[in-house]
Amino acid sequence: MIRLGLVVCMMFGWSLAAAGDLRGTWGAEAKEDDSGRIQFSLNMRNNGNMGMGIPLSDFTGLTWDQVRSAARTPVHFTMRREAGTIGFDGMFHDEQGAGDFVFTPNADYPGKLARLGLSLEKNSDERELLTMALFDVNTAFIRSMQDIGYEVPLQKYVEFRIFKVDPAYVKAMKDVGFPHLSADKLVETKIHNVSPEYIREMRAHGEDLSLDEYVQSRIFQVTPEFAAEMAKLGYRNLDRDQLVQFKIHGVSTEFIGDLRELGYAHIPADDLVAMRIHGVTPEFIRRVEKAGYHKVPVEKLVQMRIFDIDPEMVEALERH
Repeated sequence: MIRLGLVVCMMFGWSLAAAGDLRGTWGAEAKEDDSGRIQFSLNMRNNGNMGMGIPLSDFTGLTWDQVRSAARTPVHFTMRREAGTIGFDGMFHDEQGAGDFVFTPNADYPGKLARLGLSLEKNSDERELLTMALFDVNTAFIRSMQDIGYEVPLQKYVEFRIFKVDPAYVKAMKDVGFPHLSADKLVETKIHNVSPEYIREMRAHGEDLSLDEYVQSRIFQVTPEFAAEMAKLGYRNLDRDQLVQFKIHGVSTEFIGDLRELGYAHIPADDLVAMRIHGVTPEFIRRVEKAGYHKVPVEKLVQMRIFDIDPEMVEALERH
């Protein structure tokens, strides 16, 4: 299970300081896709930095013509959120930009949070409010999640916004048979892209699994296609745990094919995993054969690796 609080702290990576407008520098680069987003990085002058993709539509006063200008183009644009306003000054040229920013917190925002039963971290300042602004953690969104049962600490709502967990996503997961998921589990499915569409696709291939198994399958890329490839090679009755072990340790179609070329066919699944764990590679088998030992049983090859027996050394000792 991922430690989500740690993930978010690492993403932000800054400490808190005295109240007031927060200043720093920014850099930006247009994404090479059709998402309409620009990749921004913000630096708080030795107090941390962060990067994120932001839709151009979230800014006032910035156009694609300015971003893509062949000439160096001065820009002044803003991002207005409930938590505060970020003003940007600088230059764009050929889809890249840089400059300075200043964040002015909304003094009313903490009070609005309090009315929802939430509060900022003790001794927090404009940096935490900047986080809320960048990810648009607005009170309407918080209320929408509370209305469907997610009364969670403020940091969880930040995670929801970072990973795009909203009421529509909660409903979509319920529609595929996973209602009442915890806040952490919702975020985990987003991190690993275990989407309702992915679950439907897996079920269409006969994979009706628990949510944790879908997450595991996504992490290790245990797909129906991979199971079918193994079945073609004779491994038709592998259970999910065995397929996961294959993926974790690198038992691939290429590995099995190389072994067959060396005369090692129909090796049991557990022995294939043991070979990968202990480094019994096709290259090692060729070294053993070059030393004069042919068709050594798999269990002996594994033992050679466990006890760090060098085939060239064995050959030299036997010559003497």
